[in-house]
Amino acid sequence: MEVESGGHIVQVGDVRLLVSLDQLQREVAGDGDGGRVSRFVDTVLASATESPGELSADRLYWCLEPGDYEEPADYRVALSKRADRVLVHLSSDDRLVTWVTPAMLSVLGLSESEAGARAFTNLGCALSQATIEIKDVDGVQLGFINTSLPFKTALILAPNLCEVAGTLLGWPLLAVVPDRDFLYLWAARHKDFAQRVGGVVVHEYLHAAYPISTEVYELTDLGLRAIGEFPTGSKGNP
Repeated sequence: MEVESGGHIVQVGDVRLLVSLDQLQREVAGDGDGGRVSRFVDTVLASATESPGELSADRLYWCLEPGDYEEPADYRVALSKRADRVLVHLSSDDRLVTWVTPAMLSVLGLSESEAGARAFTNLGCALSQATIEIKDVDGVQLGFINTSLPFKTALILAPNLCEVAGTLLGWPLLAVVPDRDFLYLWAARHKDFAQRVGGVVVHEYLHAAYPISTEVYELTDLGLRAIGEFPTGSKGNP
């Protein structure tokens, strides 16, 4: 059954799920891999049959999501006019990302504030276990994070970002996160460097399976803020 948001209600046993096919269509169109359909079905079924015992506070994270969903997450905080941070639960095999619901927190025995704090702690642990690759681009140190986390962009929210990435690249930092798994970091003193990555950011955003935003974010001791945005027809200045 299709609903106003463009999603589909799927009944799996006693569980009713709201499923969007938008991301699946993007992925198949991007690489032509028809096998994604069967894997998508497996993931949907897994989300319906996941037992309460498989929920773990150690698997709670904040994830970056676009802020324009017609069916918003239960636990979200607006970061900018384009992006939210959403409380999610990551399955033990790192395949299934589920927006956390009040029922899930009830099973975990956590309040909203306790779950949010745990999500930040888990992001910090993930960043500590990640590696940062640095490429010199005309004197600017451009950072890339390698991690098993399937939504690496959320690591810009990690409480130890200054300690881990800032030590290597400088602090404050600038970041672009056009999709869930694409992250560039560089020192904020090189603000003009954003012009160099504009075309890549727009291309990734338009073709990504999980697009987030074409905004440029400044990361300081005070937190995160958007300082500009690449128009989707742009190849340069934000």
